[in-house]
Amino acid sequence: MTITDSGRAGNPRRAQMPRNAATSRRQKFGASRERIRILDAQAARRAKRERAEVKEKRLSTPERLSGYTDAVFAVVITITVLELHPPASARIGALLGLWPTAVSYLVSYVFVAIVWINHHFLMGYVKQTTLRVIWLNFTHLFFVSLLPFATAWIAATELARAPVVVYTGFFVVTDGAYNLFEREVLRNSSDFSSTELKASRRRSLTALALFAAAAQDYFKMTLRSLLHSMRS
Repeated sequence: MTITDSGRAGNPRRAQMPRNAATSRRQKFGASRERIRILDAQAARRAKRERAEVKEKRLSTPERLSGYTDAVFAVVITITVLELHPPASARIGALLGLWPTAVSYLVSYVFVAIVWINHHFLMGYVKQTTLRVIWLNFTHLFFVSLLPFATAWIAATELARAPVVVYTGFFVVTDGAYNLFEREVLRNSSDFSSTELKASRRRSLTALALFAAAAQDYFKMTLRSLLHSMRS
Protein backbone atom coordinates (compact mmCIF):
# COMPACT_ATOMS: atom_id res chain seq x y z
CA MET A 1 0.00 0.00 0.00
CA THR A 2 2.79 2.36 0.90
CA ILE A 3 4.82 1.39 -2.11
CA THR A 4 1.85 1.94 -4.41
CA ASP A 5 1.00 5.28 -2.92
CA SER A 6 4.58 6.41 -2.95
CA GLY A 7 4.88 5.30 -6.58
CA ARG A 8 1.89 7.41 -7.54
CA ALA A 9 3.07 10.32 -5.45
CA GLY A 10 6.59 10.05 -6.74
CA ASN A 11 5.53 10.20 -10.46
CA PRO A 12 3.04 13.06 -10.85
CA ARG A 13 3.65 13.17 -14.63
CA ARG A 14 2.15 9.68 -14.98
CA ALA A 15 -0.86 10.75 -12.93
CA GLN A 16 -1.49 13.74 -15.23
CA MET A 17 -1.32 11.74 -18.46
CA PRO A 18 -5.04 10.75 -18.61
CA ARG A 19 -6.12 14.38 -18.03
CA ASN A 20 -3.71 15.65 -20.73
CA ALA A 21 -4.92 13.01 -23.21
CA ALA A 22 -8.56 13.99 -22.64
CA THR A 23 -7.71 17.68 -23.13
CA SER A 24 -5.86 16.87 -26.34
CA ARG A 25 -8.83 14.87 -27.64
CA ARG A 26 -11.18 17.74 -26.84
CA GLN A 27 -8.90 20.22 -28.65
CA LYS A 28 -8.67 17.98 -31.68
CA PHE A 29 -12.43 17.53 -31.70
CA GLY A 30 -12.95 21.30 -31.45
CA ALA A 31 -10.48 21.91 -34.27
CA SER A 32 -12.27 19.34 -36.43
CA ARG A 33 -15.62 21.00 -35.79
CA GLU A 34 -14.17 24.40 -36.65
CA ARG A 35 -12.65 23.02 -39.85
CA ILE A 36 -15.97 21.43 -40.82
CA ARG A 37 -17.75 24.73 -40.15
CA ILE A 38 -15.25 26.59 -42.41
CA LEU A 39 -15.59 24.00 -45.19
CA ASP A 40 -19.40 24.18 -44.99
CA ALA A 41 -19.29 27.98 -45.24
CA GLN A 42 -16.97 27.79 -48.26
CA ALA A 43 -19.22 25.24 -49.94
CA ALA A 44 -22.28 27.44 -49.31
CA ARG A 45 -20.56 30.48 -50.84
CA ARG A 46 -19.45 28.42 -53.82
CA ALA A 47 -22.97 27.10 -54.38
CA LYS A 48 -24.41 30.63 -54.13
CA ARG A 49 -21.89 31.90 -56.66
CA GLU A 50 -22.69 29.06 -59.06
CA ARG A 51 -26.43 29.75 -58.77
CA ALA A 52 -25.78 33.42 -59.53
CA GLU A 53 -23.70 32.49 -62.59
CA VAL A 54 -26.43 30.16 -63.84
CA LYS A 55 -29.02 32.92 -63.39
CA GLU A 56 -26.80 35.42 -65.22
CA LYS A 57 -26.31 33.02 -68.12
CA ARG A 58 -30.06 32.47 -68.31
CA LEU A 59 -30.85 36.20 -68.30
CA SER A 60 -28.05 37.35 -70.60
CA THR A 61 -27.52 35.18 -73.66
CA PRO A 62 -25.98 35.81 -77.09
CA GLU A 63 -29.39 35.14 -78.63
CA ARG A 64 -30.97 38.06 -76.75
CA LEU A 65 -28.14 40.39 -77.75
CA SER A 66 -28.34 39.27 -81.37
CA GLY A 67 -32.13 39.60 -81.45
CA TYR A 68 -32.05 43.13 -80.08
CA THR A 69 -29.34 44.12 -82.57
CA ASP A 70 -31.34 42.72 -85.49
CA ALA A 71 -34.34 44.78 -84.38
CA VAL A 72 -32.25 47.97 -84.31
CA PHE A 73 -30.90 47.32 -87.81
CA ALA A 74 -34.43 46.70 -89.09
CA VAL A 75 -35.64 50.00 -87.61
CA VAL A 76 -32.65 51.87 -89.10
CA ILE A 77 -33.40 50.50 -92.58
CA THR A 78 -37.09 51.35 -92.20
CA ILE A 79 -36.44 54.94 -91.11
CA THR A 80 -33.92 55.44 -93.91
CA VAL A 81 -36.27 54.25 -96.65
CA LEU A 82 -39.01 56.57 -95.37
CA GLU A 83 -36.93 59.46 -96.70
CA LEU A 84 -37.70 58.26 -100.25
CA HIS A 85 -40.71 60.47 -100.92
CA PRO A 86 -42.41 59.96 -104.31
CA PRO A 87 -42.48 62.93 -106.71
CA ALA A 88 -45.67 64.92 -107.15
CA SER A 89 -45.52 64.56 -110.92
CA ALA A 90 -46.72 61.44 -112.75
CA ARG A 91 -43.94 61.67 -115.34
CA ILE A 92 -41.09 59.14 -115.26
CA GLY A 93 -38.63 61.96 -115.69
CA ALA A 94 -39.67 63.33 -112.30
CA LEU A 95 -37.81 60.44 -110.67
CA LEU A 96 -34.52 61.97 -111.81
CA GLY A 97 -35.00 64.71 -109.25
CA LEU A 98 -34.77 62.09 -106.51
CA TRP A 99 -31.19 61.14 -107.35
CA PRO A 100 -29.59 62.62 -104.17
CA THR A 101 -32.01 60.70 -101.97
CA ALA A 102 -31.66 57.52 -104.04
CA VAL A 103 -27.85 57.63 -104.00
CA SER A 104 -27.67 58.35 -100.26
CA TYR A 105 -30.18 55.58 -99.50
CA LEU A 106 -28.31 53.08 -101.65
CA VAL A 107 -24.96 53.84 -99.99
CA SER A 108 -26.48 53.68 -96.50
CA TYR A 109 -28.31 50.44 -97.30
CA VAL A 110 -25.11 48.76 -98.53
CA PHE A 111 -23.19 50.01 -95.49
CA VAL A 112 -25.83 48.71 -93.06
CA ALA A 113 -25.89 45.38 -94.91
CA ILE A 114 -22.10 45.01 -94.60
CA VAL A 115 -22.17 45.94 -90.92
CA TRP A 116 -25.03 43.54 -90.19
CA ILE A 117 -23.35 40.65 -92.04
CA ASN A 118 -20.13 41.15 -90.09
CA HIS A 119 -22.06 41.38 -86.82
CA HIS A 120 -24.11 38.29 -87.72
CA PHE A 121 -21.05 36.09 -88.21
CA LEU A 122 -19.21 37.62 -85.25
CA MET A 123 -22.05 36.73 -82.87
CA GLY A 124 -21.40 33.07 -83.70
CA TYR A 125 -18.22 33.33 -81.61
CA VAL A 126 -19.95 34.80 -78.54
CA LYS A 127 -20.39 31.98 -76.05
CA GLN A 128 -21.34 34.18 -73.07
CA THR A 129 -22.32 37.84 -73.09
CA THR A 130 -20.48 39.95 -70.54
CA LEU A 131 -21.36 43.48 -69.46
CA ARG A 132 -18.43 44.81 -71.47
CA VAL A 133 -19.60 43.03 -74.63
CA ILE A 134 -23.13 44.40 -74.15
CA TRP A 135 -21.96 48.00 -73.72
CA LEU A 136 -19.61 47.82 -76.69
CA ASN A 137 -22.48 46.51 -78.80
CA PHE A 138 -24.72 49.35 -77.60
CA THR A 139 -22.00 51.86 -78.50
CA HIS A 140 -21.82 50.40 -81.98
CA LEU A 141 -25.61 50.53 -82.35
CA PHE A 142 -25.67 54.16 -81.18
CA PHE A 143 -23.70 55.28 -84.23
CA VAL A 144 -25.67 52.96 -86.51
CA SER A 145 -28.90 54.58 -85.29
CA LEU A 146 -27.60 58.02 -86.37
CA LEU A 147 -27.20 56.91 -89.97
CA PRO A 148 -30.77 57.86 -91.07
CA PHE A 149 -30.17 61.43 -89.86
CA ALA A 150 -26.93 61.74 -91.84
CA THR A 151 -28.54 60.12 -94.88
CA ALA A 152 -31.45 62.56 -94.82
CA TRP A 153 -29.07 65.51 -94.47
CA ILE A 154 -26.93 64.70 -97.51
CA ALA A 155 -30.08 63.95 -99.53
CA ALA A 156 -31.69 67.28 -98.60
CA THR A 157 -28.52 69.23 -99.41
CA GLU A 158 -27.87 67.28 -102.65
CA LEU A 159 -24.55 65.81 -101.44
CA ALA A 160 -23.04 69.09 -100.25
CA ARG A 161 -19.52 68.86 -98.88
CA ALA A 162 -20.13 69.54 -95.19
CA PRO A 163 -22.99 67.01 -94.85
CA VAL A 164 -20.93 64.45 -96.77
CA VAL A 165 -18.02 64.98 -94.33
CA VAL A 166 -20.37 64.31 -91.41
CA TYR A 167 -21.84 61.34 -93.28
CA THR A 168 -18.45 59.73 -93.92
CA GLY A 169 -17.45 60.60 -90.36
CA PHE A 170 -20.36 58.49 -89.13
CA PHE A 171 -18.97 55.63 -91.21
CA VAL A 172 -15.60 56.00 -89.47
CA VAL A 173 -16.91 56.10 -85.91
CA THR A 174 -19.40 53.30 -86.60
CA ASP A 175 -16.66 51.07 -87.97
CA GLY A 176 -14.36 52.09 -85.12
CA ALA A 177 -16.99 51.08 -82.54
CA TYR A 178 -17.46 47.79 -84.36
CA ASN A 179 -13.70 47.19 -84.22
CA LEU A 180 -13.75 47.57 -80.43
CA PHE A 181 -16.69 45.17 -80.21
CA GLU A 182 -15.00 42.67 -82.53
CA ARG A 183 -11.73 42.84 -80.59
CA GLU A 184 -13.49 42.07 -77.31
CA VAL A 185 -15.38 39.11 -78.81
CA LEU A 186 -12.39 37.54 -80.57
CA ARG A 187 -10.10 38.11 -77.60
CA ASN A 188 -12.33 35.92 -75.42
CA SER A 189 -12.98 33.29 -78.09
CA SER A 190 -11.13 29.99 -78.17
CA ASP A 191 -12.06 29.36 -81.82
CA PHE A 192 -9.26 31.54 -83.17
CA SER A 193 -5.54 30.92 -83.21
CA SER A 194 -3.20 33.86 -82.70
CA THR A 195 -2.45 33.92 -86.43
CA GLU A 196 -6.14 33.98 -87.39
CA LEU A 197 -6.84 36.64 -84.80
CA LYS A 198 -4.08 38.88 -86.18
CA ALA A 199 -5.32 38.39 -89.76
CA SER A 200 -8.89 39.27 -88.77
CA ARG A 201 -7.76 42.36 -86.90
CA ARG A 202 -5.62 43.40 -89.87
CA ARG A 203 -8.61 43.24 -92.23
CA SER A 204 -10.81 45.22 -89.85
CA LEU A 205 -8.20 47.92 -89.31
CA THR A 206 -7.60 48.17 -93.06
CA ALA A 207 -11.31 48.83 -93.64
CA LEU A 208 -11.28 51.43 -90.86
CA ALA A 209 -8.25 53.12 -92.43
CA LEU A 210 -10.02 53.32 -95.81
CA PHE A 211 -13.08 54.95 -94.23
CA ALA A 212 -10.85 57.39 -92.36
CA ALA A 213 -8.92 58.26 -95.53
CA ALA A 214 -12.14 58.96 -97.44
CA ALA A 215 -13.48 61.13 -94.63
CA GLN A 216 -10.16 62.98 -94.43
CA ASP A 217 -10.26 63.84 -98.14
CA TYR A 218 -13.78 65.23 -97.85
CA PHE A 219 -12.81 67.13 -94.72
CA LYS A 220 -9.82 68.74 -96.43
CA MET A 221 -11.93 69.81 -99.43
CA THR A 222 -14.58 71.26 -97.13
CA LEU A 223 -11.99 73.10 -95.06
CA ARG A 224 -10.34 74.59 -98.16
CA SER A 225 -13.73 75.69 -99.48
CA LEU A 226 -14.60 77.28 -96.12
CA LEU A 227 -11.30 79.16 -95.94
CA HIS A 228 -11.69 80.34 -99.53
CA SER A 229 -15.16 81.71 -98.83
CA MET A 230 -13.92 83.49 -95.69
CA ARG A 231 -11.09 85.20 -97.60
CA SER A 232 -13.36 86.32 -100.39
